[in-house]
Amino acid sequence: MIIDRKSNPKTATRATLRIEPVDNWSASWSDVGAHIKKTGKSRKLRVDKDGWLSARQIIVAAFVDEAPAAHVCFTINPTQDGSIEAKLDSHGIDPKFANRGIESQLHQAAKDRAEMLRCTKLVNFKFNSAWC
Repeated sequence: MIIDRKSNPKTATRATLRIEPVDNWSASWSDVGAHIKKTGKSRKLRVDKDGWLSARQIIVAAFVDEAPAAHVCFTINPTQDGSIEAKLDSHGIDPKFANRGIESQLHQAAKDRAEMLRCTKLVNFKFNSAWC
């Protein structure tokens, strides 16, 4: 739960935080794509000309109510020794949601997702202190 601190304490609203994987089948796909374009590295997205996200690319997004607030995007690949690695492609947060604890929760959710996919090596997953 996120509390809007900019509001008057008497009228402060509570917003719901939700973290989930997103792909081209998700109802929020276009909103998350716009968020990545605004806060991340959209050129790193592996989307074909028909709008399909590569099966090897994973996007985990945080939503405050229904609005995308932050994302972590990584690609999974087999390594020469037969294991699987997750390599960070992009991460970003909307400035109005920064420093409210979303970063660390999303970072952990992305690491958990990579572990669930049996990734044994995380490449470039050391973010700055606000994210960890």
